[in-house]
Amino acid sequence: MELEGLGTVFLGAPEMLLDSEVPEAREALERGARVLVLALSQEKLDHHKPQKPSDIQALALLEILDPIREGAAETLDYLRSQEVGLKIISGDNPVTVSSIAQKAGFADYHSYVDCSKIIDEELMAMAEETAIFGRVSPHQKKLIIQTLKKAGHTTAMTGDGVNDILALREADCSIVMAEGDPATRQIANLVLLNSDFNDVPEILFEGRRVVNNIAHIAPIFLIKTIYSFLLAVICIASALLGRSEWILIFPFIPIQITMIDQFVEGFPPFVLTFERNIKPVEPNFLRRSMLRALPSALMVVFSVLFVKIFGSSQGWSELEISTLLYYLLGSIGFLSVFRACMPFTLWRVLLIVWSVGGFLATALFPRIQKLLEIATLTGQTLPVYGVMMLVFTVIFILTSRYQAKK
Repeated sequence: MELEGLGTVFLGAPEMLLDSEVPEAREALERGARVLVLALSQEKLDHHKPQKPSDIQALALLEILDPIREGAAETLDYLRSQEVGLKIISGDNPVTVSSIAQKAGFADYHSYVDCSKIIDEELMAMAEETAIFGRVSPHQKKLIIQTLKKAGHTTAMTGDGVNDILALREADCSIVMAEGDPATRQIANLVLLNSDFNDVPEILFEGRRVVNNIAHIAPIFLIKTIYSFLLAVICIASALLGRSEWILIFPFIPIQITMIDQFVEGFPPFVLTFERNIKPVEPNFLRRSMLRALPSALMVVFSVLFVKIFGSSQGWSELEISTLLYYLLGSIGFLSVFRACMPFTLWRVLLIVWSVGGFLATALFPRIQKLLEIATLTGQTLPVYGVMMLVFTVIFILTSRYQAKK
């Protein structure tokens, strides 16, 4: 700013305006203060080609201290305990940032770099190992995020200013403060309405709850997807073979599937999705869910083929075959429900009792039996059901234990 009769007044960082280091400024930086220097020059400022005057003189130092938010240390400790890599990217002097980070309990406060003194290639090489980046330009913030992503990291960034926009857009998850610039709120994935960084662990908890619970109950849903596809392929293939005695009609009618969905794939998974689950998310959850569902789906396919062939050879009626398959389908599904409810708690046991009890009550109620086109298990079908479920249970336990070890 130019003042007539006085000269041009400057206000900015000492290292940007002065040629030599001011000891008092260095001491203030090490205390964690932001330092500004008020300086004067007799040269006029060229607004078209601004540059630092040669005769600039310091008049005063301004020391600004911001209190550390309560709970900051606990939040940082928790994130570190959850193996979340923490980095501080700031436009302030790295010495100031390092001092503040130390007071806040940041473990790697000693690992910092002044980004105004390095080129992009050097910054990219230091991105993974360095914890604190000071004097960072908007372009450099974006470059740091890009480098971390290329290294295989999932990145989340918090910010509140216009200078953070490029990096926020580049990050996998952008978190901004409600008190920040409106432009950052427009591009953010999450906005902290109370502008409190201490809410980040709760965000982490909620994300883990959703992903972990979906992964936990996904095998229950995938069982029907897999066995329906396999049975459909078998039914179509049997029809294309052209021999009437080989034709396999899809064994379940829609109302049977709907009733089983109610007690196996409907209510139990719905309730389990609301449980708190904050353990770290395991990778490849879709692949793991498919593998966990596959044994049960193959049991259903085997049951259909075996019961159809064995029942026909024993002279069973279509009603007996349909009834046995209905009970087998429901029971195989309940094996996955039992696994999803482990370890058992009182609430989970009540959930199992309600589901199994509801399934049996509807299957044994005469009017509903007529609707489902089933009957009661007979002296011929009951032993077959018992033996098959015993074998299936053993196979299910063994495969579950094997998959848990991998």
